Amino acid sequence: MKVVGIIGGPKNDGNTYKLVRAVLDGALDAGHTVVTWRLKDVYIGHLGHFADEILPPNDDFEKMQEDLESMGALVIGSPIWYGHVDTRTFNFINRTYVYNKHSNTEMAEKWPKAKAVNVITYGQEDEHAYDNILDWYKMIWDWYGMTESINLVAAGTGDTPVEKRKDLIARAKEIGRSL
Repeated sequence: MKVVGIIGGPKNDGNTYKLVRAVLDGALDAGHTVVTWRLKDVYIGHLGHFADEILPPNDDFEKMQEDLESMGALVIGSPIWYGHVDTRTFNFINRTYVYNKHSNTEMAEKWPKAKAVNVITYGQEDEHAYDNILDWYKMIWDWYGMTESINLVAAGTGDTPVEKRKDLIARAKEIGRSL
């Protein structure tokens, strides 16, 4: 099975990267094929709308589509900034609108009935501070007909970075192996 990792945030080796990478490492351990996209390395533009038509921008999303359309699981990670996912991740989610069944039935059929793993990282200590973001992800994945939405939260990363939390890394790898 192909597992596609989408990593938001600007850091080369930050908490989000490390946690998504641990899930993907678990998937590799289980024999899955892994493809990783770092949103900081691709340009994802904004959808336009004119005369009742969705207008995709000239961006790098098309390069990602083959992987997205053939995935069995999606692992998406984002740091939480100002109460929501980072802008790169938000743009990526908005860009998937081309698979919306009300926008384009033909494209909607190309989005696989895959599993989703939603990874969020943030400095605040409260594990449930951003449950609304996880609900938002689930709503989107349900809309696309994805079969399962698994959440992995790394709260308190300001004081306790992901690499110091062996239990969290182990859980991330186990989630990857279970895909």
